[in-house]
Amino acid sequence: MHGWPTAAGIQQEEEMSERAFGRRSFLVGTGGAAVLLGMGSVSGCGTGGAARQANTVASNAKVVLPAYVPYAGITPDLPATAEGVEAAFRHFPKQRPKSVPEKPGNGETINGMSHIYLPVPPGVDRNSYWAGLNDRLGIDLKLQMVPAADYEQKFATTIAGNELPDVMQLRPVSNLPALLDRQFTRLDDYLAGDAIKKYPNLANIPTQHWKATVFNGGIYGIPIPRGAVSVYHFIRQDLFEAAGVSPEPKGLTELTETAKVLTDPKARRWAFGHWNGVQQYLLMMNGAPNGWRAEGGRLVHQFETEEHKQAIADLAQLWSAGIMHPDAFSDQFPAANLFAAGTVAVNFFDGYLGWNTYIQNGASNPDFKLALMPVYTRDGSELASWFRGYVTNVSITGLKKQSDPKKIELILRMLNWLAAPFGTEEYVYRVFGEEGVDHTVNGDGDPTLTQTGLTNTAVPIRYLSDAPAVIYQPGRSQDADVQHAYQTKVLAKSTLNPTVGLFSNTHASKNTAVEKAFTNGVKEIVQGRKPISTLDDLVKTWRSSAGDAMRKEYEGQL
Repeated sequence: MHGWPTAAGIQQEEEMSERAFGRRSFLVGTGGAAVLLGMGSVSGCGTGGAARQANTVASNAKVVLPAYVPYAGITPDLPATAEGVEAAFRHFPKQRPKSVPEKPGNGETINGMSHIYLPVPPGVDRNSYWAGLNDRLGIDLKLQMVPAADYEQKFATTIAGNELPDVMQLRPVSNLPALLDRQFTRLDDYLAGDAIKKYPNLANIPTQHWKATVFNGGIYGIPIPRGAVSVYHFIRQDLFEAAGVSPEPKGLTELTETAKVLTDPKARRWAFGHWNGVQQYLLMMNGAPNGWRAEGGRLVHQFETEEHKQAIADLAQLWSAGIMHPDAFSDQFPAANLFAAGTVAVNFFDGYLGWNTYIQNGASNPDFKLALMPVYTRDGSELASWFRGYVTNVSITGLKKQSDPKKIELILRMLNWLAAPFGTEEYVYRVFGEEGVDHTVNGDGDPTLTQTGLTNTAVPIRYLSDAPAVIYQPGRSQDADVQHAYQTKVLAKSTLNPTVGLFSNTHASKNTAVEKAFTNGVKEIVQGRKPISTLDDLVKTWRSSAGDAMRKEYEGQL
């Protein structure tokens, strides 16, 4: 777990979020299947001419990002690193300092809107956690909780109706700079440079996460940060041990042989699950770009490279070898369930916050052992370069324009409270609720949500504001060392995407359908229905339909 609720249901919400929002970066052009896709034009935004003129490289480069002031009130067992490894805690801190000395509000009402992946929790009148949260905030928080599958449509109708809540989770849409300019608050006066020190928990968010909030020469939101490692390659170590194979195969040949030993169709067991996870692993193994890369003075997309073509050819070989689950190409592939059942021994490229879900799912199996697999180059000679920062932010939070600046300050004080760092008094309540009602505490001081807490604390406030994640697994102190060591290992050599922090209108408006067609074509190649030579035609179509336009927009900003 990474500083979030300890129960499987809550953790699964974040794991699902990483699948829907993530393996993607909000407002960035990571390319491939790795991007959060947008909608069409936003009603009411017009052509956005003024915003387009303001949303230039020159104007955005002048923006003073918020100062970064790391929270120093709690010392982790294993420190964070400059490479992006998260701080790790073997047990929950016994000292729980207060990070916000006063209530943010004095009885005012704030309206908010965000998505939710779990069933909607009871309302504030029937939810002691929500009532207690409002009391601690000094604010009557009225939150619209929209099922994640419906959020894109709800966002569009909310914008079109011009009835925005005070604070809301944003979506990347076409003409986004114009939308932000017309309807959302520019926050430079409140957050730029040292001004953010008035909100120390927001100042605890590292600088790189703020880059995605810059449009029109200003700061237009609060980032919901995620770690540099972004994904894990999960394995059932107990199955590897039973098969007598190494959990760290080096290169494609050893990976293939390992997978053949693990696979036993008669026993309903296969090495690999969903095809896209295997594809992403092979892209790393073959040294493909992390979305885009700068080469010879221009941007080259992953799809256009020989490394990508080799990864697809390798994937086709793995599929034909019968070591992937027969339903690997299903859009409804139940990866977590099959992994827990031992039907699939490896779950590549899943959200790194899913560690707790897998631990919880395997709790009833005394033989269950969870481990993580690094990626080696195709020839096995060295570690492959990791796709760094695949999920820079889950999303960003926008504040509706207000006639009274004091209302903006009130909202920022609330968001500052909600961003309380791991281990603080505010964090404990925000995540775990009331002791004895929403959670219990074991002898080592580790809190665990009760069934009541699972229901009550599902209020999705962490999609309005959140602290940087840490590594923590309640009741399993050794997991902190395992995950910290893995992050240290894989992030020692990593590949950045040069378009992170940039906005492509073509991507937001066209890429959904274009990339779906490309992906469907790749599936046919992998499953042997089309020859690998047809990949060149797929790339040409992708380029003419959206790729070249996205490249031009990104290069214009670089």
